[in-house]
Amino acid sequence: MIAEDDLLPYLRSDDRRIQLRALRSLKNSIIGHSEEKAAYLDRGVLYELLGIISTQEDGVKDPMSDECRIQAGVVLSSFAYSDPEISSRLLTPATLSTLVTTLTQYSPPALLLASLRTLTTLLTLRPTPSLVNQFPGLPTSMSELISHYSTACFENYARQDVQLLTKLCTLVPLISPSHSSAQSVSSELTSPLIELVYGSLKNSQTSGILFDSKLQSTAILALAHVLTPTAARQIASAGPKFTNPLLALLRAPDTATRLSAASLLTAIYTSGKPEVTSSSGVTRAPQITTLAMTLVPTLMKLLDDAIAAGDHGRNCDPRILHTLAIVCREGGDVTDRCVEAGLIKKIVSIVVQVAPNNHFASGRILERDGKLLSGSLLCLSALGLYNEDYRKAIIEAGALGAVVAVMNTANTPAVREVKIAACHVLRTLSRSVRLLRTTMVESGVVCGIVDLLGDAPSEEERPLLENVDTVTSEPEPMDDEPVQTTVTEVPAEEDDEDEGDQEEDLEVRTAAMAAVCNLVLDFSPLRKPILDKGILPLVVSGARSRYTPLRLNSTWALKHMVFGDDMDTKASVMSHVGFPLIMKLCEDKEIQVQEQALDFLRNLTARSETYIDMLFDNVGVDEVFKLVDRKLSLRAVPAADDSEQELLSTQPYYTKVIIAAAYVIVHIAAGDDRHREAVIGHETVLRKIVQLMRHENYEVRLACVWTIINLTWVEEPNRAPGEAASPSLAGQMSAGGPSAEQPQREESISSGEIYFSDYRRRAMTLVRFGAREQLEYLKQDPVLDVREKTKTAIYQIDSLGGDSSLGAEDEQVESIGSGPGHGVEVAGSAMEIDSELLP
Repeated sequence: MIAEDDLLPYLRSDDRRIQLRALRSLKNSIIGHSEEKAAYLDRGVLYELLGIISTQEDGVKDPMSDECRIQAGVVLSSFAYSDPEISSRLLTPATLSTLVTTLTQYSPPALLLASLRTLTTLLTLRPTPSLVNQFPGLPTSMSELISHYSTACFENYARQDVQLLTKLCTLVPLISPSHSSAQSVSSELTSPLIELVYGSLKNSQTSGILFDSKLQSTAILALAHVLTPTAARQIASAGPKFTNPLLALLRAPDTATRLSAASLLTAIYTSGKPEVTSSSGVTRAPQITTLAMTLVPTLMKLLDDAIAAGDHGRNCDPRILHTLAIVCREGGDVTDRCVEAGLIKKIVSIVVQVAPNNHFASGRILERDGKLLSGSLLCLSALGLYNEDYRKAIIEAGALGAVVAVMNTANTPAVREVKIAACHVLRTLSRSVRLLRTTMVESGVVCGIVDLLGDAPSEEERPLLENVDTVTSEPEPMDDEPVQTTVTEVPAEEDDEDEGDQEEDLEVRTAAMAAVCNLVLDFSPLRKPILDKGILPLVVSGARSRYTPLRLNSTWALKHMVFGDDMDTKASVMSHVGFPLIMKLCEDKEIQVQEQALDFLRNLTARSETYIDMLFDNVGVDEVFKLVDRKLSLRAVPAADDSEQELLSTQPYYTKVIIAAAYVIVHIAAGDDRHREAVIGHETVLRKIVQLMRHENYEVRLACVWTIINLTWVEEPNRAPGEAASPSLAGQMSAGGPSAEQPQREESISSGEIYFSDYRRRAMTLVRFGAREQLEYLKQDPVLDVREKTKTAIYQIDSLGGDSSLGAEDEQVESIGSGPGHGVEVAGSAMEIDSELLP
């Protein structure tokens, strides 16, 4: 035996026998003694242990050297299983590198097991999303290890193999804690995990041997974590041989197994293509909905058992709430069933217990409380996403106070996920116009959100914008309307921010920006306080980010900022944004960003000749129409490895881009005669508008009809350029009978041939392109709004002599508006970042 005071010198010995005795003595001296561990760490024992673990002769297997490495790994894991203050001292780049190397190179199984124990313990203490970026070979090595030990486990069922597999599966979500990092490892890990899970289910059924429940539940949870929609559909297509055993596990005696089965079934449930997506939620195939309904009783029972166990649910497994959040986020019958079971009140009761006000006063949230609180808040966000009554119930249950408290809690690692979840709740609640105007008038919300977005970039950090002076030279801003958008890869000034460990901060900023989107609409009482806090530079900075989710939400927020009639705000936005950035966003690689950027232009040009001119002056008339031409021609083109299902999932965004681009033309055509002539002069765009009048999406057809209405509306002869038209002619289209002024307009036409020649020429151009024939077809459109606007368009074309082929009919025209239309300007809701709802 070696004296303890002399251990460190012996650890450096070249004699493996002496080194091994020293390691065993060290192990015996520190087990259960935190003071000893701290003292040895102070003396530098960590780097001695890492050096021994790293010792390996290339291509040579030395039993004594391997045993030393194993013992050093066991000692290191003993240091890891300590108080957080001691464990955290092991979290160094050298430690992580050494541990990962044992997984990527040859290591004895016992060393692998010890290294996995240490690594899972440290990553549980402090998640490190950038680990895969630092060690790109790690997922491949883990995949090979899972495959190797799965085969051995099914053949021999050795205890060490089971332990290794359990730790490997435990490590999967720890190396990929965020949705983006989980997707980055899914291609390597999904296949071996499917084989492991299926093998465990099959083994239990065919051999009668009860597979290790801890390994089985851990493997199922790991698979649920990295499962992609494509892989989930493959599992679903396998039929009952995979899903039936999982359903049977919902009745397993232990909580972990039931929860793991529910998590994987939930991932399978949410992977299918929605049959219908509407404001009331997502509708899926009946068999999928039945599967989800089966999950609700299991999950609610797990939650009820946790609450009944005492301490008002503080010991509830956070994964129960994360799984409920995923199940409920699509609305519909599944969410209704959960609410009927009292889920809202149960969750709020947990929130109140976990986060009382005096708890926040200390500025700290414990790690476990943080996970439970974030799961609870995400579940509340999902419950209220599509239902106004449920949002009201969340408010009445007292959740808003806790959310505001979370937003203003001091930042710590444990608080990060909680603040992201709180932002999701704010986003959900802000989808209610009534709540936004009344209950959510909370100054604490503003301070918390601005704090999460970080500091505004300095003038040196802000890229110079072209044409800023010309953008701000016009005193009059423009109207707007929000629609969903997508963002492009724009050169960013935030390269350093977007790398490595900064991904965590970017996810927080992304969630905060999602909450901002609805809070800055013109009717929100929080709009002015938020803008007064200097948030605009932060939003513009986010729109330049290379981190796509942040870029998307920031562009969405900008779109909402220019929605409404607040001309000062619009002018301020344009002074910070500038047209060069918006045009780049319109060409983004992400289709959703393109949508939001085009909707920004749609809002900007609505009811504002000034901003139409500004767009033309800064971008160029031909460039604007070239952009619109490209967007009207968009079709979803899948990559070589995309499935038909994935192509269908992206199709709606391409249609939304077409809608946004079409409404830009609608608003340009609603300007003055110069703007209408610009539209008529670009025949390629005009022909596409006519062709799209038979598009399958009614919003596209409606936008095309609005374009015809605006191009054929007759301007008042005596109105000076820039002067507002009379209310009867310049307002939005209104449903009602024929205007009493219409006969007078026709009389004016006959007495002013010269003045009206341009209007007739535009009408004849539309007829020549086939617009009149398309309008005749749209008289039978299944959508009432399209039919009504079609009557208006037909009346105006025929009044200008455009009925040469069809002739004006004598039928009663019942819903002809009294002026040019400007589109249906309804504020869109904030982006739904479903990825953040994943466990």
